[in-house]
Amino acid sequence: MKRSRCGARQRVAALLAVLAVVAGVATSLAAACGGASGPTGVLEGTVTLGPISPVEQVGGGPNARPYAATIAVQTADGDVVATVESGDDGRFTLRLAAGAYRLVPRSPEDQPLPHAAPLDVTVVAGQTTTVEIPFDSGIR
Repeated sequence: MKRSRCGARQRVAALLAVLAVVAGVATSLAAACGGASGPTGVLEGTVTLGPISPVEQVGGGPNARPYAATIAVQTADGDVVATVESGDDGRFTLRLAAGAYRLVPRSPEDQPLPHAAPLDVTVVAGQTTTVEIPFDSGIR
């Protein structure tokens, strides 16, 4: 009887050790992949491309359109904590740990145009932060 009780304890101890390792790996992966730990907030935004016509008429429609783009989210140290893609409607949403970030829009295939400037943003815990990212098409 003592032998099986001892074996059961060893199995339980081994299982707990494995679970601790898995939990540690999961936490490390979440942090490395931009997973938020601690208080979080939501970052949402709209990406546009403009001008889309070289001639803008008074009273005419908007000279920009929604744009699907890739945006890197960096810490103050320049570490990329997340990458988000806006949809065809130009919108994106991302949950991040509260803090200061720099949004770095990426031009397609490292081409000079269209281009958008980096944007500094602060995500506040429990709140939604909204940004607009305008890409310059280069049309003049």
